[in-house]
Amino acid sequence: MRINDKNLKLLRQHVMVDSEISEEERQRSLDAIADVKTGLDDGRYVLTDRMSTIRDAAQKKQKSFRKKVKAKNRKMLRNVTEDTRTIKSLDAFDEKFMYSTEEEVRRYADGMGITEVYQETKRFDEEWN
Repeated sequence: MRINDKNLKLLRQHVMVDSEISEEERQRSLDAIADVKTGLDDGRYVLTDRMSTIRDAAQKKQKSFRKKVKAKNRKMLRNVTEDTRTIKSLDAFDEKFMYSTEEEVRRYADGMGITEVYQETKRFDEEWN
């Protein structure tokens, strides 16, 4: 149910005619209805669409979930292809690399995971010295 002037008027009428409500409770309810009406009019209270809020939160969660899944897939693919990268690394001193540029060799080393292994091994060098 949306809160608008018509619904507030119906609620006010229901409170006025309900015989089970004490006068003190009736007055508190009428004061609360009046407060909501003035709050909506002067902008103190803001109506929000709950479904859009829920949808936005779900989309945000779905994005972060997709990122995590993508990272896990990359890690899994790297682990699966580790054997082939190790076999390729045996070819690192092959003749075809003698005439390659530094950038081509670096791309090849990055593809095999040599640079990742090197970064992991030197990560703790400063702590030991």
